[in-house]
Amino acid sequence: MNLLIKEAEARRILEVGSSYGYSTTWLAEAARAIGGQVISLELRAAKTEYARAQLARAGLDGYVEFRIGDALASLAQLPGPFDFVLIDLWKDLYVPVFERLHPKLAPGALIVADNMLQPESARVHASAYRARVRATADMSSVLLTVGNGLELSRCR
Repeated sequence: MNLLIKEAEARRILEVGSSYGYSTTWLAEAARAIGGQVISLELRAAKTEYARAQLARAGLDGYVEFRIGDALASLAQLPGPFDFVLIDLWKDLYVPVFERLHPKLAPGALIVADNMLQPESARVHASAYRARVRATADMSSVLLTVGNGLELSRCR
């Protein structure tokens, strides 16, 4: 992901679902390299506090702004545009997140959606997300069969 962010010079980075901050750390490292900023959305404050501690230990805490609460409500309040987005939260929220996010994408923006192939229990929602993104006229998208599966989409 860092290479994608650097190549796209994605300065406004959005993470939807930070959990304990593993991906957040990688996104913050890329943001530091290009002078960007990460906004990370997470439902649970305890997870955010753990992620903050990890970022502080890595010297990356100044590159991430956390928003705690419901992702859809947080997205409604965030102004765009975003250059790079990582979606990794409850799979039944992927389509509603995309619906709120799409108007806030910068031209050329990249979206990476995780867990498109695994776990098995998420496949129905992952398929619905892929179908929705691919039906959007200004989006091009491809499934990458790495890890648990990534849908890589670009706003044209």
